[in-house]
Amino acid sequence: MGPTFGERTQPRFEEPFWRLFYRYLWPFQYFRDVTRGSTLERQQNYRHNRAMRIHLPGFMLKWLLLTGAWFASGGLLGQLTELVVPAACCFVTGTWTLLMVVLLATAWMWLERFPELY
Repeated sequence: MGPTFGERTQPRFEEPFWRLFYRYLWPFQYFRDVTRGSTLERQQNYRHNRAMRIHLPGFMLKWLLLTGAWFASGGLLGQLTELVVPAACCFVTGTWTLLMVVLLATAWMWLERFPELY
């Protein structure tokens, strides 16, 4: 049953924007380290990571969109305004985001290919 008129309800916890943005873009917090612990713990961590691999294509898409946005903004800055240094910064940042896409794709392919590590 919902609250009746005049009842006080608990305030909802609202996450700060920076924390929400971090959770939206950074996938590594959802995975566990498989290099530490006993053999059983490492097996369980690897199984957890394999279960979480279904989220990696979504993160790859987000980072790919960021890559496109950085390269497009670098191209616009370079062509329209001829600002070389800001355009170069956009291209370097776009390269870093492209490396994130490659890293996530490698992790996704690894987790898809190898069902059991131990």
